[in-house]
Amino acid sequence: MKKVIIAIIVLAVIAGISVGAFVSVKNKSEKETKKQEESLADNVLFNLDSETLIRIDVESSDINYSAELNDGKWIMNSSQDENFELNQTTLQGICTYFAQLTADTNYGEATDENKAKYGLSEPYTITVSDGTSDYTLHIGDKSPTGDYYYAYTDTKNNIYAIPASDAESILTTRLSIKDDNFIPYKDNEVVGMTLRKNGKIIYDLTYNSKNGRWELPEEYAMLTVNQTKPSTMVTLITRLTAEQMLDETDDDIKTYGFDEPEAEFTVRGSDGTEKTILMSYYGKDAKTYTHVYMTDSKQVETYYTQDMKFINYEIFDFVMQTIENANLYSIKDFEINCDEFSDKFTVDAANSYAECRGTEIDLNVAEIKSFFTTFYNTFSYITINDIDIEVKPELTDPVLSLKYTNSDDSKTSIDLVSTGEGDNCYVFADGEYTGTVTSSNFMSGTDSMLSAYEVLCRHTGIEPNNN
Repeated sequence: MKKVIIAIIVLAVIAGISVGAFVSVKNKSEKETKKQEESLADNVLFNLDSETLIRIDVESSDINYSAELNDGKWIMNSSQDENFELNQTTLQGICTYFAQLTADTNYGEATDENKAKYGLSEPYTITVSDGTSDYTLHIGDKSPTGDYYYAYTDTKNNIYAIPASDAESILTTRLSIKDDNFIPYKDNEVVGMTLRKNGKIIYDLTYNSKNGRWELPEEYAMLTVNQTKPSTMVTLITRLTAEQMLDETDDDIKTYGFDEPEAEFTVRGSDGTEKTILMSYYGKDAKTYTHVYMTDSKQVETYYTQDMKFINYEIFDFVMQTIENANLYSIKDFEINCDEFSDKFTVDAANSYAECRGTEIDLNVAEIKSFFTTFYNTFSYITINDIDIEVKPELTDPVLSLKYTNSDDSKTSIDLVSTGEGDNCYVFADGEYTGTVTSSNFMSGTDSMLSAYEVLCRHTGIEPNNN
């Protein structure tokens, strides 16, 4: 009995020791967890809503600036000595990374000695504001491994290591905050584009907001602008960004050949402002890069040459280069007259009917319809190969005359008059010179208007009406 009692006592003592040890370990673990949580919480330098930040102030030995958010756009504060367009992506990126900045390591108290040790005696200082409170971060040296930057805040008296990727999204240079867009306008804000070479205007386009069309100057009023061309060009230039931002120097204009530029390009905005840009094919890499000089900010930038093709456009590139005379389904008849033959056809394409000098042409027969359509298409589209608004040709002795009666009984006509140089002809529409030049080589030869006419006559029993 005595042995049993002793055993029970021993077991009780062991159990007590075990419970005590467990409680001690548990308390130690809880303390370590709490300490770890506190450390992690302390490493959270900022926990802000980036969308609420409306001001950024930077002070450092290399750059000082103040920017504010105005109607959704970052601009230089009016108190600044200079004012240039800001890179919206860069400024918004600063807010994004700053707002949720968390350190990886705490390097202890921010004493003067430690500040000097980690490059924080003269730091890069950035302050952001939501309009109510200011939040300041001081950034010093990069770690030897390149993984971190040393930093401290005004609200925590410790030095921290913040990830290099986060720090480098907050650190800026003068060039990184400058707008790298080719022009400061959106698609619907561009209302004019002018290109000059050697002081001469090559093209000048203006957007007419009343009719929603791009127009050339009055002297080119006879030409029809291909609306797709300037619209596509606007889409391009409003999305162009610099491949490289080069430093500003006093002699940039001569250094990069801008004293004798390849071209001068001016873009006008709907707000009444305009931006003039000089282009230069400078250096050995000119085939790859075009150097650009922004005359307002005196900034030199490079762009891919393949994206700058518009500096080699001419007026011809903006006009309709194919003229449709009349759609087969919108006419009642057409008359054709040239040196080789003349004829007149009555047409009702919707009902598959045509007639020529009393001979019916059954367009329900696939082969006949093909011959007739082929013949009509040889002259229904006139391809323009040049423009000439300087001459004042007269409509005399046309090499080809086309007259149409439209479905509404209105009349239209196309006439080609030889320029006197090879096959080239001036194009007249409804008796007026269009300012365009075409070639008459489609009229005779293989697969020509004449050969198609002869094939149609042969298969429909029409006697060719040769001149």
